Amino acid sequence: MTEKTLTTGKKVLIRNLSRLEMRECRSFVKERVYPDGSKITEGVFESFDAWIDKAVAGLDDWKAKNGEVIPDEIMKRLNEKEQAELVVLIQDTQVINPTKPLSSD
Repeated sequence: MTEKTLTTGKKVLIRNLSRLEMRECRSFVKERVYPDGSKITEGVFESFDAWIDKAVAGLDDWKAKNGEVIPDEIMKRLNEKEQAELVVLIQDTQVINPTKPLSSD
């Protein structure tokens, strides 16, 4: 678990996610390309919700119990800007380091 602070001062406790959980969070975002060359991105907010639901283990005075997902009444304390910042913090916390050697144990 990692504790971070949003620029607004709210404290967040972030779980470490598995590779499969991260892949699931990323899978919501789809880009459609049309014959005329125009593009549209879909699923961004669903992806935000997935990252938050899977990774947030605490927000200010609320702490998850037994893998509990953050309740709506707690999430509604964050405005859209804070939610976007939170998703970036979550993603930055989920580090996979391909250069770290495997242990020889």
